[in-house]
Amino acid sequence: MIRGKVCVVTGASSGIGEATVRALSRAGATVVLAARRADRLQRITEEIRAAGGEASWHATDVTRLEDLEALRSHVEETHRRCDVLVNNAGVPGRGRFAELPLERIRLVTETNFLAVLTCTRVFLPLLLESRGHVVNMASLAGRYALPGASVYSASKHAVVAFSESLNGELGSRGVIVTAVCPGFVDTEGFPQPNAPRAVTFTAEQVAARIVEVIDRREVGSVHIPTWAGPLSAVQALAPPLYRGIAGRVARRFRPSADG
Repeated sequence: MIRGKVCVVTGASSGIGEATVRALSRAGATVVLAARRADRLQRITEEIRAAGGEASWHATDVTRLEDLEALRSHVEETHRRCDVLVNNAGVPGRGRFAELPLERIRLVTETNFLAVLTCTRVFLPLLLESRGHVVNMASLAGRYALPGASVYSASKHAVVAFSESLNGELGSRGVIVTAVCPGFVDTEGFPQPNAPRAVTFTAEQVAARIVEVIDRREVGSVHIPTWAGPLSAVQALAPPLYRGIAGRVARRFRPSADG
């Protein structure tokens, strides 16, 4: 049941984050938008309110602890609780490891993984009070590693592992954790002009699945598309075959950004 829940979404100024706050609002949730671009957050919040929804926003850089603490204070003071935290903020990281600047490696790691840890820890007291739900945006790149996206894939593998482990730690205390692993998602920050249609989705399609995850309190790793999950058996049972397939895919398909 989503109606009446307070849902905090990072990376909410565009893409999956924007689509998610809009979908959650339509489902009856109170949404809190967090991202760096205050002008975008304000506009989206006003549009949600004009449609009859309840929403607030707070400009936030998820790589800054002080920003995340200020976001938590905003949620406490404005809404008194947090039922759902969607760690969605992320940056692309395509490129061969030897060619990536150290600054980019650090940015991808800090934004896509370390910020997920920090934000979850900052909001954990509120989530424990509400017996809430943490939804971490990962990727199929967090389950299947392709050459040419080593840093991005590593960051998303880490998110999946963190989510699975944390769910085991917190489940007995009423808090559940889910990793959502979509394929390529064509958004402003992650354009996908050449991605294969079978594993390419709109932000709205992914947002709809996130709403289902929250409504049903699903745990574990949720794959989009669903059939992509069982393919991990090939990776586990036939590593040489998997590496051969991954190499061929990487040579044939070089997207403009990782999804």
